[in-house]
Amino acid sequence: MGLLDSLTGGGASKELEDLRREMAALKNQLRLSENEKTLNHQKYLAIIDKTHAFMERLKILVGTLEDTYILERCWDLLDLALGIKKGAIYQHSDEGWLAEHYVGFKDEEIPIIPLNEDSLPGYVAETGAVLSLAHLRKQDDLAYLERRGVIPDCKIVCPVRVDGNIEKLIIICTYAGNVFTGEDDLDTVNMVATLLGLVLSNTKALTAQKSEFEKMRKLFSSMVAPEVIELLEQNPDGITLGGERKQIAILFVDIRNFTALAKTITPEQTVELLNRYFAIITEIVLKNRGTLDKFMGDSAMALFGTPNIHANPSLSAVQAAMQIQRAFEVKMPQWVAEGFPEYGVGIGINFQEVIVGNVGSTKLSNFTAVGDGVNIASRLCHIAKPGEVLITGSCYETIPDWPGAVEERFGVTIKGSESITVFSLEDAPGDKACCPQCGLPLPLEARFCGECGFKRT
Repeated sequence: MGLLDSLTGGGASKELEDLRREMAALKNQLRLSENEKTLNHQKYLAIIDKTHAFMERLKILVGTLEDTYILERCWDLLDLALGIKKGAIYQHSDEGWLAEHYVGFKDEEIPIIPLNEDSLPGYVAETGAVLSLAHLRKQDDLAYLERRGVIPDCKIVCPVRVDGNIEKLIIICTYAGNVFTGEDDLDTVNMVATLLGLVLSNTKALTAQKSEFEKMRKLFSSMVAPEVIELLEQNPDGITLGGERKQIAILFVDIRNFTALAKTITPEQTVELLNRYFAIITEIVLKNRGTLDKFMGDSAMALFGTPNIHANPSLSAVQAAMQIQRAFEVKMPQWVAEGFPEYGVGIGINFQEVIVGNVGSTKLSNFTAVGDGVNIASRLCHIAKPGEVLITGSCYETIPDWPGAVEERFGVTIKGSESITVFSLEDAPGDKACCPQCGLPLPLEARFCGECGFKRT
């Protein structure tokens, strides 16, 4: 039995009852306090979780670089903060303000907001102010805008500036906030609108840069080998002058007796002749994954094995040479019929270790190959007869199973070198099938040329 239960007597009994009631009340207050503490703790945790989620989505929006996802991520951020049930993001156009992203509207009911409409959205679009329904009801000069326009139930309207111009409007009609919209809600919408404008400005600038880059790439593609362009893209800080030793195949091709030939035609015809000639060489070299090094007068130099990697650089170079000779055999009758003089080309190929890299100055350099191996290929080309492909012994050693005819020539003297053994190659009989229109390889059974569109009948 407790002390209080042992107390007896009239006065003591009443005091005991009062004391018990006070203790019960204190216990109840303690329970309520504990419950309130638990609820507050849960609210704080929910706020922390919501804030964390908001910041994560904020980072996603800021990091967005593609138009496709920007509005979706912006709306996702607003919805997390405000719980939007009805609203839209509108884009300015010559036809009016058009909805780009929306919720709570039926597709057939989403309106176009007329330009210069006398309404809350129209006022915001004109002035750039961030307004809410609560503002209208506090300012007599703006009260007339309430419930006007094609979206009469606007609660918040916020402009989105892109490069300083109002290009979008964020319109919120119904959300989980106060009916009269608190300043915190306006600040949230305005912050998201500001970020959206910055992200859109960055995206716009990036798109413009990409477009400019593609223009420059297209321009350079007509002057520099694609592999060199890729090398530049991989080294945005600039190309380092210098080179490395590498075994590659070097191909030279030029027109026989070009100087005498050029005297028989006009300068304009000479330019056209060279353009057609180089067009065929370029097409075939690139088709065989070679790198066009340079054009020099009527001569072209190509590299096989750098920067592109080839399983057999010599084989790639020889195949390209055969295709070049075939193409000129096909095209020459057509060109002669058009008034151009008939000519043949000689090709020389060497496979040797040379220095490949960037040669020149810090302001202007050229990706090329230098060394005695280059000189040998060039001089071999000069002694090749029209329609002939000459290769060095080192080159032939890497293609011993060449299927076409091979003529070995001993003791061939070339300028600046000792006598060497060279090989004159011809196509294998079955390899001479080519397109009668563009001259590129085309199997006999093929009915259509993917390069020029020629169709066999």
